[in-house]
Amino acid sequence: MNINNDKTGVVVVIPCYKVTRHIMAVIDSVPEIVERIYAVDDCCPDKSGEFILAHNKDPRVKVLFNDKNKGVGGAVMTGYRAAIEENMHIAVKVDGDGQMDPALIPEFIEPILSGEADYTKGIRF
Repeated sequence: MNINNDKTGVVVVIPCYKVTRHIMAVIDSVPEIVERIYAVDDCCPDKSGEFILAHNKDPRVKVLFNDKNKGVGGAVMTGYRAAIEENMHIAVKVDGDGQMDPALIPEFIEPILSGEADYTKGIRF
């Protein structure tokens, strides 16, 4: 599969809690291979979801709101559920604080798209 042209069902899930200083740069750096970006406001006291709604121009972004703080794992699960509901195929979790480079996403999903792997994991180092 050509990951530059074909629809891949790739989503990025970004748990959002106190990341308003960094989140727009993270969203802006998500490559075009990604069809949907779920920004999950995990009951953020800084209202990161509202901040994204006010400043975002990327049509791939969908802001989801948790009604109570569920922690990073719960926020990621909220994004995974949304991905399943939209019949997406590959979910990539990226932190909202800018410490991960979304430009690397194609490298992580290529082994999945080519059938070489079911799961890949990277670390920010």
